[in-house]
Amino acid sequence: MLRKNYIQILLILIIVILVVTNISQYKAKDLYASALTNQLNTDITELRSALSSNDLAYEEILQSDKLSKNQSNYLMGNNDEIRKTVDSYSTLAVQLGKETEKSQYTETQQNALKLTEYFKDLQGDNKEQILDSKAKNVLEKAQQLNKKWSNTMANTQITSIANDSWIELLTNLEKDTQSFLTENKIKSIEELWLERREIK
Repeated sequence: MLRKNYIQILLILIIVILVVTNISQYKAKDLYASALTNQLNTDITELRSALSSNDLAYEEILQSDKLSKNQSNYLMGNNDEIRKTVDSYSTLAVQLGKETEKSQYTETQQNALKLTEYFKDLQGDNKEQILDSKAKNVLEKAQQLNKKWSNTMANTQITSIANDSWIELLTNLEKDTQSFLTENKIKSIEELWLERREIK
């Protein structure tokens, strides 16, 4: 009798421990998901801002036919923000098993990186640069790509890390980049200014 009660008590204790453990794990996962969602919302807001600011900067530069060091620095920073955000969430998608490893390295990241490097290279001196026709072409193409990304961003509503809206955003940004490269018959936006430097 005592042994039977002991076994029942032991089973009840095990069940209670399992229930408490599961509740704790659920709460931990819920807190983790909430923290990721907060970070996602912050990063998406910054991405929207970078794309919108780029649109305005490209327009201003192309209208004036001049590029200042401050504008180069601004565009360098914004394009690096685009690269970092896409890179960070492409990596997260792979880690969460939502995408395959090959999806981690995208043309969007690569072309945002190339634009970052391009504007970094233009910061050689403090003088305002007058755009020649080839430099103007690069900026027009950069604007074209940025507008594609901006339109996709404007048509995307992201509320939580738990749904796949952010995965769809990454996929659609990549489609935009691939479309841009195909339309311009290039493998990378870098081809536009590498050709320019060879001509010089």
